[in-house]
Amino acid sequence: MGGKMEKKKSYLLHKVLAALLIGTTLVSGGGLLWEGVQVQEYETKAEKGYCTILVYMDGSDLESSYGAATEDLKEMEKALQTADISSQDVHIVVEAGGAQKWEYSAMQDESYGRFCVTAEGACDVESMEPRDMGEKDTLTDFINYGIQSYPAEYYGLIFWNHGAGQITGFGCDSQFGGSSLALDEIGDAMECSAMKNKFSFVSLDACLMGNIELAAMLNSQAEYLIASEELEPQYGYDYTWFSAIGEEMEKSPGDIGRKLGEAMLRRYESYYQDSDYKLTLSLIDLREYEGFHACFHSIMEKMLQNAEDIFYQKLGKQRKEIQGFGYSNNSTAEIVDVMDLMKAAATISGEDSAYQSLQEQYERLVVDKFTKGYAVEPSGLSIYLPSGANEWMMQDMFVYERSCFCDIYQSFLKEYQKYLSKESHVAWHTLTRKEREIKVKLTPDAMEEIASAYLMVLSKDSGQGISYLLSTDSDLKVNRAGYLKAVAEEMYWGIKNVVLCLIETVNTKEYTEYIAPILYRDELCMMHISFSEEERDGEITAIIPSGTQKKQYELQEGDILYPLYPIEQMEKSASTENVYEDSYYIGERVCIDCMADGDAELMQVKVNLENCHFGFIIQDTKQQFFYISEDSAENGSIDANNIKR
Repeated sequence: MGGKMEKKKSYLLHKVLAALLIGTTLVSGGGLLWEGVQVQEYETKAEKGYCTILVYMDGSDLESSYGAATEDLKEMEKALQTADISSQDVHIVVEAGGAQKWEYSAMQDESYGRFCVTAEGACDVESMEPRDMGEKDTLTDFINYGIQSYPAEYYGLIFWNHGAGQITGFGCDSQFGGSSLALDEIGDAMECSAMKNKFSFVSLDACLMGNIELAAMLNSQAEYLIASEELEPQYGYDYTWFSAIGEEMEKSPGDIGRKLGEAMLRRYESYYQDSDYKLTLSLIDLREYEGFHACFHSIMEKMLQNAEDIFYQKLGKQRKEIQGFGYSNNSTAEIVDVMDLMKAAATISGEDSAYQSLQEQYERLVVDKFTKGYAVEPSGLSIYLPSGANEWMMQDMFVYERSCFCDIYQSFLKEYQKYLSKESHVAWHTLTRKEREIKVKLTPDAMEEIASAYLMVLSKDSGQGISYLLSTDSDLKVNRAGYLKAVAEEMYWGIKNVVLCLIETVNTKEYTEYIAPILYRDELCMMHISFSEEERDGEITAIIPSGTQKKQYELQEGDILYPLYPIEQMEKSASTENVYEDSYYIGERVCIDCMADGDAELMQVKVNLENCHFGFIIQDTKQQFFYISEDSAENGSIDANNIKR
């Protein structure tokens, strides 16, 4: 095989695997530049009431394309009607922008505005010039407007839109190039506002914002935080929880932040009880944060004193046992469960007793949570853990430093980053195949650094001149001689007799999770699949558009999908008829005709191995990926120094 074709093949497969396995979701700014917002003071519009809730509603595509913000505003109106809450006692103040168009009646002819939601609809509507909702001064000015115009005994603040975790933060303003608020900008905006006391609660109706870093940021600004570690469906919260405000008004003064937070969780739970989504929502008592942080800081300090490359190497081997969140199109999560990480780190360093003390503090911090669809329940909050597979790691770490979360954890991550940036020593000598047994000889260094490996099952459409990754299998063994071995099976998981390209994302004793690329509703999506003791035949837990937050699908009767297979090799003369975005081979059409007949259930599909060739994907302790296939080996071997990355 010629050198040019070899290079082309390596590039194609690497590009697609990079997108699937190590991609990161970024929201970029850009577009038309506008002057900053002038933060003002405002005159009082109403007498002091019982409660004022501010809703910072960045509509984005969620409103423009789906009317999701409008639906939630109508839910608020309905809740106020049901509870018979007086508009003099409770004010729901909304700042709405960030969308190209609005369905809500008060905003149909507007692109940006402020208004109050009442049982009768919107009132006090104020049309405004568009503002960048990813600019901290916009948030500060809105807080000032809300609390000064509508004073109250208690205040709440809700952020409504997309969320992307610790690095990108909150929001995606469609009018300002996807502009977002980083965690430090949220903290600065609130600190610079006219709010002198703490908010009773701050809630983020957005994906991936239930993290310990945000809890630290809001510690001095609010009593409670309500947010999710996980992706949220585009429908978000069920805002009929607003009726709980009326119930609290009738009671003696109490812990209103906690009571309303509990109402949010219970309505969220009941709203999605019949869905198949994986969900989390946590209620965090920020008054307990300092106690948790003192214990967390102490443990991290001990770990940092003893952390050497061997510690980080062991941590790398356990990455897939640490629960991660936000798997849209990648296999190495950088948003991980904080207590999963701490348990793994404590086990490696022998700090098990310290972990128990941390667990006790954590239970005071996370006072309530709702989880659904997990073999093992998440703890309630996530934390950032960089991956060596992320080419933007240096830039992301710079952003993360601005969060000012725990100086000792920042030091730990800097040392971890140094380890992740070191050259990998994964190399091999030979790849051979005898009937259905495929094996490759690893070097001694590779034996130390390998974290996980998968058999690649590759197929070919000879008529189109395309070979592609059909599926993967993690049932491999490594012997003492350094051979990585696998036996090619004839049966692979699929749907309606069509094989899906399953790629592993999580592997623990309790469960294993995969993603499978598909073309669904004319979008590149990832089908999320989970296997456990209870679900030995697997279950489809969600379908998530690639790179998109706060948008999940469930298979419905009548749906059509096409499995996608990452392209390994594409000849120059190859037809592109069955190729998606130059990266995927499009599989057979699958129609979900009848849910009752099991059309949406996984099944074992037999593969003709005579039409397949094989290889391995290897992931090291730095989360870097390497691969080798039969076609890339010359006479059954490959130079150990000529590694394909």
